[in-house]
Amino acid sequence: MSQSTATVLFEDSYGFIWVGTRNGLNKYDGKDFEIFKKSLDGKTGLTNDYILSIYEDNQDLLIGTNQGLTMYDRRLNVANPYPFKGDGKKLETKRFETIIKINKTLWLGTEIDGLFRYHTETGKLKHFSTARNKTKVENGKSNKIIKTVPLDDERILIISTYNVYIINMDMKILNQIQENTEITSAIALDKDKFILGTGNGSLIDLSLSATSKLLTKKKSISPGYVIRSLAQDDNDDLWIGTENNGLFISSLAMDTIRHEEHSVNRPTSISCNSIWTLLKARNGVMWIAPFKSGLSFYDQEYYKFKHIKTNPIKEQSLSNDLVNCIIEDDEGNIWIGTEGGLNYWNRTSNLFQQYTSNDETFGTNAVLSLLETNSDELWAGSWGNGITIFNTVSKKFEIWNTENSFLLSNNIPGLLKDSKDRIWILNFFGGIQLFDQQTNIYQNIPLTSHFNGADINTMYHVFEDKAGNIWIGTLNSGLFKLTENEGTWKSVHYHSNNSRNALSNDFVNTIVQDNNDIIWVGTAGGLNKYMPEEDSFLSISEFDGLRNDAIKGIVVESKKYLWLSTEGGISKFNTSTGETINYDVADGLQSNEFNSNSFLVTKTEEYIFGGVNGLNIFRPDEVEKRKDEPALFISGLKLFNREVIPNDNTGILQKDVSQVKSLTFNHNQSVFTIDFKAITYRHPNRVNYAYFLEGFETDWNYVENTSSATYTNLNPGNYTLRIKSTNSDGIWVNNEVKLNIEIIPPYWQTWWFKLMALVFLLFFLYISYNIKVRTIKKNQNILKRKIEERTTELQLQKEKLLVAKKDLELKNEEIQRFTFAVSHDLKTPLNNIVGIASFIPMEIELKDFPNIQEYLELIDLSCSNMNELIADITKIAQLGKIENDSEVLDINKLLVTVKNLTKAKLDMSNIEVDISENLPNIYGDKKRIIQVFGNLLDNAIKYMGNQTDPIISVTCEEGSETNTFLIRDNGSGMDKNAIEKLFTPFKRFHSGVKGTGLGLYMIKKIVDSHGGTILAESEGKEKGTTFKLIFPKSEIKALADKDITAEVELQVSI
Repeated sequence: MSQSTATVLFEDSYGFIWVGTRNGLNKYDGKDFEIFKKSLDGKTGLTNDYILSIYEDNQDLLIGTNQGLTMYDRRLNVANPYPFKGDGKKLETKRFETIIKINKTLWLGTEIDGLFRYHTETGKLKHFSTARNKTKVENGKSNKIIKTVPLDDERILIISTYNVYIINMDMKILNQIQENTEITSAIALDKDKFILGTGNGSLIDLSLSATSKLLTKKKSISPGYVIRSLAQDDNDDLWIGTENNGLFISSLAMDTIRHEEHSVNRPTSISCNSIWTLLKARNGVMWIAPFKSGLSFYDQEYYKFKHIKTNPIKEQSLSNDLVNCIIEDDEGNIWIGTEGGLNYWNRTSNLFQQYTSNDETFGTNAVLSLLETNSDELWAGSWGNGITIFNTVSKKFEIWNTENSFLLSNNIPGLLKDSKDRIWILNFFGGIQLFDQQTNIYQNIPLTSHFNGADINTMYHVFEDKAGNIWIGTLNSGLFKLTENEGTWKSVHYHSNNSRNALSNDFVNTIVQDNNDIIWVGTAGGLNKYMPEEDSFLSISEFDGLRNDAIKGIVVESKKYLWLSTEGGISKFNTSTGETINYDVADGLQSNEFNSNSFLVTKTEEYIFGGVNGLNIFRPDEVEKRKDEPALFISGLKLFNREVIPNDNTGILQKDVSQVKSLTFNHNQSVFTIDFKAITYRHPNRVNYAYFLEGFETDWNYVENTSSATYTNLNPGNYTLRIKSTNSDGIWVNNEVKLNIEIIPPYWQTWWFKLMALVFLLFFLYISYNIKVRTIKKNQNILKRKIEERTTELQLQKEKLLVAKKDLELKNEEIQRFTFAVSHDLKTPLNNIVGIASFIPMEIELKDFPNIQEYLELIDLSCSNMNELIADITKIAQLGKIENDSEVLDINKLLVTVKNLTKAKLDMSNIEVDISENLPNIYGDKKRIIQVFGNLLDNAIKYMGNQTDPIISVTCEEGSETNTFLIRDNGSGMDKNAIEKLFTPFKRFHSGVKGTGLGLYMIKKIVDSHGGTILAESEGKEKGTTFKLIFPKSEIKALADKDITAEVELQVSI
């Protein structure tokens, strides 16, 4: 809570308890408080932290504070100042003690300013004064509004400090009474019956007659008490909270009054004697707000077991909380053996009488076992002092021990009166004794002869079954059954021998026989069911649902149930189904630890179990599971473990999560947690939950008291989260809550995107198909065209091949002729050399050398001819192997060089060379072009003949794409037949002119390699010759750079 003093309590329609304090407003769901306070700037939150009144308006709340009115918006789970308008703004700082709303009108009661009527739509305001004698304060006390109650659609009851009014909707007084006693509180019992609390301890019964007359009647609980609060419980009893004098619970007739005050010795008492406010919730729970003591509640169904224990300040209470044994006498009163003596519990007066050795009213304090031997005699077995025989009438007692009686031990843990009125006495560390009260004879039953030598000195419990068999439970030696036959005893020993069907533990605490005649044995290791047919046991343990394996007591309920007290609480065991219901201290048990032999079923079917902190008494039908159905609500939402609130940056919530029916998450909001709670104020920690996400899971998740569900990486889609809970008794109730959850897919997984993608894909396929078809057609056309082109190319290549073949054939013929000519031309000088050489020996032999010089000159001439011939052949061969080194050539300069090279021949022949000026440049290999012009000039000199005015001219005719160089001479000329064969190798047309016949052939090859053409013209013999050299104007570098491969390679071997 925000502060320890509650000023107002209110239960809303959802079941939440709202606690107004002097420092904030608290919303309580049974487990947690949610706190609302004023903000620092005062623009949001409460108008003031001092809370005076709370009213529910259409599921929202109106909160009256010490300074103004606050409205709680349930949709957003926020509190903000009420938005007054018009004249209502005058109310923004008022102190509102009461609030009601009728239609669209608020009726606001204040402390000193009376009553205001405010219209929520128009903002109109009207005032009604409750000041006594027209003054606001009397004797220093304000005439504040205590309570406003709408009687019907036309009338309102107003209870103030000193006046009670009935007014109409126009604030006109219809009836009025005035009180001299200060009215401090009020409660409506019915629509026309009210009780008013006062400041002097009196109560005023206020009623409306049939004629709307106000009638009063006073009654007092105690003079001088200030009554601060009033409430009425489900039993119609009136709860009266006072200032400093505790709580009174009274019948309306005031014939019975119970006074409750704070007590340090009673933890369940009220926490403070100043009760500021009271509230009865719809489930019957009474909420109590003591001054500076937080919040308390009284629930008569909260504890299922009544707890009785020692009260140090009350003499007639239980003498000690450690309860060892319990019996009931013939009159229905209860005898209780404790570690602090014997107790007699008078059920009629509900008082305890103590008998202890301390005051010498009893022989011992440590009472282990009790037995009523007759109507006025009680035997009490003790630890350390034998048996005390107590006369319940005279209250006198007698002690039997080992020194003055037949007892074998002073420790007596068990006493039993069998069906033959014989008393069985268990002597701890001493043995078994059988005592006959009629004859006053006792019998010691030898251990070794009847128990097969087993060590049973630690006997703990004795029981007789319906067949008269005696069952003995021991501390560490298991279980024994004794059968009597004509005064002799036969025993059967059962113990835990690791067999599956053996006794589960050798520490036997208790033995009973149920209504189905089944023997049940409670041990330190679980419950055992005896199966006589197999002479074996079936064990039930914690694994089967028991609260604890240490079974201390067993009580049989009908033919179906066993109630088991253990060291871990109490279990109700269904012998037919094996179902177990467990109870612990939260249900009101004295403790979770109970004692052996400490249990009883009374004649009135009440069950009593004793333990280490008193005893519990109950009726089985009173602890049946409750059927109440707590309201279940969604209490929180977390995204990646961070709380989500309305209108935050996540965009998930537009209102409080408790108010939504569905949630929508983006695909990247992949980890979320849903919190939920069941509103219950009875053991909220024992509420179990289950949830199930439809669309993702196939079954419920049972998560005990875990109140949240977390999911991660859900696929996009729609889901439904179903949540349910038990009540505090573990019963699954019909309070299921459903929350629709949508996971929005990323845009690439949305239907519209998939549809667009499909349309795009189909369109793409369509376009691709059409493109493919067009491409195929285009390729077909291209292929067709290529085939046609290729066919044409192949045809052209075929034609070229045919031409090349023909050309090759011609060239082969030319090679043959060339070879023949070479062989012929080489053969002639060789023959000459051979012939001349044959004369030389003859000359030497005759010692006459007149012709030697001639012969040698002839040989030299023949060798020169051969050398020239070989040189020309070599040049022709080199033309096919040497690449041109092309450059831009200045022809004028080049011709000057050629002219200079032939200057000697020109001068000897007196030949004039006329070279035109500004001849155009050409692109070519300088050496080769010099060779061309040199050979042509040399040819012209050789074939000039006997001209009187020999002349050689070089001119040029420039065309658009070519330059034609003309080399003219006026020499011997030639006929047309000679011109046709002019460029054939080894062709010589003038026998009188020295030469190899390869010069013009070589010139043609050079011109061809430069992309040019050489032509020869002559009008006939003695008319001169003109050679035309035609070169392209464009650069022919590419042509000049490529290999010049002679179409015919001459291989000449000399």
